[in-house]
Amino acid sequence: MKITFWYGCNVLRHGDIIHACIDVLRLLGYDPSPAGGPDFCCGSTKDSNAVAADGMASRTVERLNKRGNDTVVAWCPSCHLQSAEFHEKGYEPKYGMQYFMELLYEKREQLRPLLRHEVPMRVFVHRHMGFHDMVPVNDMAPALLSMIPGIEVVEDNYRGPGYMCAHLATVPAAMTRLVRETEARMRRAKADALVTLYHQCQRELVGLEAQGVTQVFNYMQLIARSMGLPYEDEYKAWKKAGPEAARAIDEARLQKVGIQFFDRAVLPELIKKTPR
Repeated sequence: MKITFWYGCNVLRHGDIIHACIDVLRLLGYDPSPAGGPDFCCGSTKDSNAVAADGMASRTVERLNKRGNDTVVAWCPSCHLQSAEFHEKGYEPKYGMQYFMELLYEKREQLRPLLRHEVPMRVFVHRHMGFHDMVPVNDMAPALLSMIPGIEVVEDNYRGPGYMCAHLATVPAAMTRLVRETEARMRRAKADALVTLYHQCQRELVGLEAQGVTQVFNYMQLIARSMGLPYEDEYKAWKKAGPEAARAIDEARLQKVGIQFFDRAVLPELIKKTPR
């Protein structure tokens, strides 16, 4: 089945997640056509500017329509929300939209035999309240993780405010409170690792591993590990390198994006500590 895998524009620092998703879709029998980057921005980054948001949204819907696939599978929760609340009402998408985790959950019995390698770990799942109202990710994620041999999911009812950490990060007191509560619950549960559901949360919380607090993984990284897929979390390695991150990145790649851009737009987030 031909589908469009719409990974959006904000996950580009996490190439391992993108490649793992594409490989998993192929192994489940799909023929995914990837679509992402600035040319496929949903427009949510410009919500405060209606003209800019409209231009981005209409362009993206038009480009997704041209793919000619009946189904678009979205990785990013922002893209999925924007599509349901904005694109479907203001434009004419010629495709159905499905969230990536929702597809995995529907195909979980096909996914199960692909999870061959043990990942011995007791994990605490980092969940938010908001996006669950649209797609029940807070229930789906533990069910998927529990299929991985060796994984034990901590039972806990804590849900962070909003639908991902990227918004909380702009309110330092709220972000600090979320992290402290999460750490306390992890200690009580004797969890080995924190597992995020979204790349935005991974980006904000992976600093806890760089700070020596706990291991941090996105759920797709654990699925990929159990399937024997070869992808490593480069962003985590950069985060651990901190001020020396440029030395941890291949010189050709660094030159391609430009050292000035890296210093201005990427390095500040790599040296930023997760508030605790």
